[in-house]
Amino acid sequence: MMGDKVETLISIIIPVYNVEKYLQDCVDSVRKQTYKNLEIILIDDGSTDNSGKMCDEYKKQDARIKVFHKSNGGLSDARNLGLEKATGQYVYFLDSDDILPQCAIEILLYICLENKADVAIAGYEKFSNRIPQEVDTNKLEDSEVLDKIEAIRRMLLQNGFGHEAWGKLYKTKLWKCEHFPKGKLYEDYATTYRIINQCDKVAVLKGNLYWYRIRNGSIMKSKLNAKNMQLLDIAEEVTSYLKREIPELEYEACYLQMVIYLKLMKQILDNGFSSFKEEQKRIKKYIIYCKPLLKMSFAKKKDIVKAKSYLVSKYLFWVIYSIGEKTHL
Repeated sequence: MMGDKVETLISIIIPVYNVEKYLQDCVDSVRKQTYKNLEIILIDDGSTDNSGKMCDEYKKQDARIKVFHKSNGGLSDARNLGLEKATGQYVYFLDSDDILPQCAIEILLYICLENKADVAIAGYEKFSNRIPQEVDTNKLEDSEVLDKIEAIRRMLLQNGFGHEAWGKLYKTKLWKCEHFPKGKLYEDYATTYRIINQCDKVAVLKGNLYWYRIRNGSIMKSKLNAKNMQLLDIAEEVTSYLKREIPELEYEACYLQMVIYLKLMKQILDNGFSSFKEEQKRIKKYIIYCKPLLKMSFAKKKDIVKAKSYLVSKYLFWVIYSIGEKTHL
């Protein structure tokens, strides 16, 4: 597929922290990529299990692997070190408990080069125990090329893809002046829109080229604590940034903030109906402010139902949201 373009070096950044159970699947999936010109960067973020030693063993087995050990600083800090060490023309983030289909990098690079795009995006498939079947490349649809405004619009409305940093192939130069916020959760939300805002073209492929593992211990599955409330400020900051940089997307940015606030409210109520009282007040104030957005053409029925039920009663909202989670609505 790639012809004479195999000289393009791609840096795969994999932050590693206490994932000895999953790391081999992750690293093996990168080593087996059909596209071979890779720089595989493993950042051991102060692991206390055997993950760090495993990284060193992989380095001995594959000359493309580089390992860096550091004290624990969190996902953002590990990714930032990876960006600092990356020498490829393109960069790709992979979480250390996730897996790539063998053709993933080759296809993403192909659509980047063919479309002269700054970023290539594909979908992802969730799994827990059974690893998904390899992708049938003959069934993949043609890629679509978007300008940055339409790409950000779709990210905000979660229309085909979201703001996850992983699963996207970026020109490395996009990260020259941008980094992930150290010490904060929800780093993808805080960062990805700023990256896409630098793009001229974004290539999007319908098809899953990333396998996302569902497991206990992830940020979204862990018990809620005060640090999770960072999301309120991050969402507000992203909305303010987009309103300033791309005024035509103001409503969509506010809409995503509303959807995220509703999700956080559900998590707060799961924690206890009387927990995080000040944060609950802040969320309610914003949901009331966003009522006009429920009449917009892009508003999704499930979000309208959640918002309206919340404004009636947080107990009703909790019940409806819980039913939706069980039925994947």
